[in-house]
Parts: sequence; C-alpha cells; structure tokens
Amino acid sequence: MKEKILVIQQHFYPEVAATGQLLLDLCEDLVKAGYKVKVITGNPTEIPQEIQRRNILRKENYKGIEIFRLKNTTFNKYRMAGRVFNYLSFHFLIFFHMLFYERPDLVFVLSTPPFISFSGLMLKIFKRSKVIYNVQDLFPDLAVELGKLKNKQFIGFLKKLSELIVRKVDKVVVVGEYMEMKIRGELLRGTRVSVGASASGSANAGAKNDHIITIHNWANGDRIKVLKNEDACAENNYLKKKWGLEGKFVVLYSGNIGYLHEFDTIIAAAEYLAKEGMEEIVFVFIGEGIKKSYIEEKIKEKRLYNILFFPYQSREMLTYSLGLADVSLVTLEKGFEGMVVPSKIYGILASGKPVIAIIGEESEITEIIRRGKCGEIIKIGDFKALSNAIINYYKNPQKCNEEGMNGRKYFEKNFERKIAIKKYIKVIEETLKF
Repeated sequence: MKEKILVIQQHFYPEVAATGQLLLDLCEDLVKAGYKVKVITGNPTEIPQEIQRRNILRKENYKGIEIFRLKNTTFNKYRMAGRVFNYLSFHFLIFFHMLFYERPDLVFVLSTPPFISFSGLMLKIFKRSKVIYNVQDLFPDLAVELGKLKNKQFIGFLKKLSELIVRKVDKVVVVGEYMEMKIRGELLRGTRVSVGASASGSANAGAKNDHIITIHNWANGDRIKVLKNEDACAENNYLKKKWGLEGKFVVLYSGNIGYLHEFDTIIAAAEYLAKEGMEEIVFVFIGEGIKKSYIEEKIKEKRLYNILFFPYQSREMLTYSLGLADVSLVTLEKGFEGMVVPSKIYGILASGKPVIAIIGEESEITEIIRRGKCGEIIKIGDFKALSNAIINYYKNPQKCNEEGMNGRKYFEKNFERKIAIKKYIKVIEETLKF
C-alpha cells in the first residue's frame, strides 16, 4: 500500500514563486518513488503569462500529484495588509480542512505562510502523523528585522511558539548551514555547529537537536542548459532578440524583487557606468516584487536608461532567460543572513554564468561563491567595487566563461535536483520508520 504524504504550502503549481517550483520538483519525484502525494495549497497569486487563471481548477491531478486549492483571499501580496489577509485566510481554511481530513502517514509542511507548520503539528498530535517541517525562511525573525513586528511581548510569544514547533515535529529540514546554526543557537538554545554541516553530518551536533538537518535547495540541470557563446547570441537566444538586447553586455537580476534584497548598490553602479559612457552594459531585471516600484522611481529620478524590466518567464524558458546574462546578480540585505537563502543562486550556477553577490555579512551565498570559485563578493554600498567587477567581466570574456563553468561544475556536484531529492527521500524514509 502506498504511503500517503500530505504537503501543505500556500504557493504551488502553477505559481512562479521559487518555493512552489521547488516543491513541484519534489512532489513529482516522490510520486515516481511510489508515494501517494496530495498538496493542499492556496489560490494562485502569480502565474506565468501563458496560463489563463480561468483554467486553474480547484481540484486537479497534475503528474500524479493530487492538488486541492483552498479559496483563500488573493489580495495584492506586495502590500503588507493584502499579504496578511492572504495568510490569515489560508490559516483559517487549513484549520477547518484538517478537522475532516483523513490521516496521512506523513505531513510535509513549509514555512509559508508563517506558522502554518502548526497545522502539521496538530495532525501529529491528533492523528499521529509524522511531520517534516521544511524551513525556507525564519519567522518571526524576518518580520522583526524588517521592522514589521515591534511589540516585545508578542515577539517573545511567537519565538516560543516557533521553538515549540521545531522541538515537537519529527524532522526539521533547513536550506542552509547558517540557518541551521541560527535555529540551533537562537531557537533551541543548543550547541552551535560549524559551517559545513550537512544532511548526513549535522546529526553529530548533539542528540538533543539531531532532528535538525540541512538540505540545500536546488535547480534542474536537465532543464537549465548552459548556452555557449555562439548560442547566447541574438540569433539563437530568441529572448535576446525579442527584448532588443543584441550587442549588449547583460547584468541580470532574475527573481523576486523583494524586501530582503538590496538594490541601492545596483542603482548606484548603473548610474556610475552610465556617466562613464559604458552604453553597452545594461542591467536587466526579470521578475516582480515590492521593491520594483522603488527601483522604477529611482530610474525616473536619475534618468537612467540602462536598467530594464521584463516579466517572469516559465520554467521551460529558464535556459534562455538565465542565458541572457553575461554575469548575474544575487543580493541580500544586511541582517538577514541565516534567515533566508536566495534560491536564485542555484539557477545561476546551473546556467553557467558567473555571479556577483551584493551582501552584508557572511552567509551561504558567500560560501558557495568561494568554494565554487564562480564569482565576486561585494559589500553593500560599495557601488564602485560593483562597477569595477562588472567592467572586469565585460573586458575579460575568458574570466566570464571560466568562472561560469566553475559554477556549473560546482552545481553538478552539490545542488543538482537529483542530489537534493535523494536526500529528502532518505529523510522521509527514516521518518516513516520511527
């Protein structure tokens, strides 16, 4: 008899959100491994342009995955009030759905919306299901750092609730070593572990917390191909031709343009390069997010013509959208290290492009770039260092190619989809045994 896995996550197929796309990969491979997978998710808020919203069904079987979409609110998630209403309505509907849901053998619950993992814990208590909590970001830490939560008593309560959930679920899978250290040190007040702990090695950090492990997110190297120089030209990359980027050196930012990412350094570098007459260098943003309007305002204010925006592309187009880049960017605001790991880093590595990280402190991103020898690390605010790094890549195509291929090789050894999924399946098997 197939073991039943219930997945709870607000954003899932056909959403463009990175966590939804990663979760789709995982669910597809769990079905292939012989599990019966059901996903309870929310109304989609962001979908690819080619998919019509009216064609999205409330109940659907997609590639063997049973999908049930709740009718939660879909207010503008780039406004805080809208996001909160969406979160609360999803929580409310999940709670009542759980009351009548048949017992799953295992619940796989993510960290969006915040504390939805509590529903998984309820299924563990009342229906004796096993629970794996996949932490993609830390709450309330993120909200506190963003200044959205200020009441100390309420913050204390949320931290205690978070600690309770982490202690009581069967397994906690985090997406980075710095995040694992933060959870062990701050939430569980346990022994801090060294960077480099892995899904197999972190169990030695102490019996008290040995249910907390690290498995990095991934990209699909079979889907994201490396475009050779001759393929990346306008004739062979139709996006480059469609978007008028022929003959341009493209500095690419692809993904969520959100609160957690720093853009002032990029804007300042774009302004500096424009003043220096580097017209061939353009900054291309593919995606949406709360900070997009801020960047657009700065573009108008500074009269910049070297920053361009384009919409999200489907997964099938990632080879070409990521392949636009001569060099790609990853950013993270200072203070969020260990709270989140930008998933875009894995797609960049898979695409065979060098990466420039604009970062505040040490994090998983800096570790990856150093170990993979695949890019540059720039401190937030140092726009001249960013400009010089871009010019260096622009003038040295060999450096672009070498570091890009270093990244691809490092990706294939560490962050390929099949590597991560194998680790998840092992964790699931171990959890179901006990």
